[in-house]
Amino acid sequence: MDEAFFRATYERYWSRLYSICYFTIGSREAAEDTVTEVFISLWNNRDRQVIENMDHYLVRAAKNLSLKYLIRQQKMDAALLRMVDTLQDHHRHSQPERPLEVKEIRAVAHRTLESLPEKTRAIYLMNREDGLTYQQIAEKTGLSVKSVEYHVSKALRALSQSLLVVLLELSCHHSGTI
Repeated sequence: MDEAFFRATYERYWSRLYSICYFTIGSREAAEDTVTEVFISLWNNRDRQVIENMDHYLVRAAKNLSLKYLIRQQKMDAALLRMVDTLQDHHRHSQPERPLEVKEIRAVAHRTLESLPEKTRAIYLMNREDGLTYQQIAEKTGLSVKSVEYHVSKALRALSQSLLVVLLELSCHHSGTI
């Protein structure tokens, strides 16, 4: 594959692959990154493989990389939540005479939710406070279930990161390391 053929392939397929990735992932930035990853892989492997059906190859690569992205995000979300739980448990056991500063943690959670884009915040609240399933939220908002999953995941990631920071600060403060 020469440069001219690669450029023509890129121009022909970029929009289609972006649509596939965006539909699967629900994030413009992540979809763009995923399409870029597809084309980087295509270029880097140009001398190692013979592609008989470029359309099929690129669509399959875009779908596979989109799914891998979602799996990585879910694993990161789960790991962050486990870290927050571990820190909370550690704090409860190491500081039994001092209850966890619930007020401060709630304030951080509130500020984090307020900082989220309106759509992400609304979808998260529909799920967590109203108890709606992803399917119910999708029907109510006109979004795909994948988009709802993306927004809830985005909110959980932001909350986990914010809460992890405050719990680390509280843990260090109480242990005297700050």
